[in-house]
Amino acid sequence: MKDEQLLPLPSPDRLVKFLRVERTVSADGFVSFDGVRYGVHWRYSGQGVLVRQVGQHIEIWHEGQCIAHHDKSSQWGGLVRLPGQYEGLKAAEGVIKPKPLAREIPAPQVEKRSLAMYEELAEVGTW
Repeated sequence: MKDEQLLPLPSPDRLVKFLRVERTVSADGFVSFDGVRYGVHWRYSGQGVLVRQVGQHIEIWHEGQCIAHHDKSSQWGGLVRLPGQYEGLKAAEGVIKPKPLAREIPAPQVEKRSLAMYEELAEVGTW
């Protein structure tokens, strides 16, 4: 059996751009990564993001744009806030994202009957 000619693995620096995980931003504006919660701007609450570690830094990406950059925390269960994370929240009156206005749905047409008809029906099955 012939030995395969394997190439060495690329350096970690070349692989890091491919190492990312998908997360959903919590209602309070955090994503969990490696046991630590990292903050993003509150406007991203409920949305999907990609999180990756680059050296000793954590990057959080949304639709191809880096929306948060943190130093990696080694504190398990820690909370790392983003400066300005809740900026503008009061002006938005707590609305995370615009909700569609309920469109008016016409009420179904219901046949009007006298109560006597229901009384008759109720007596049909009685002995």
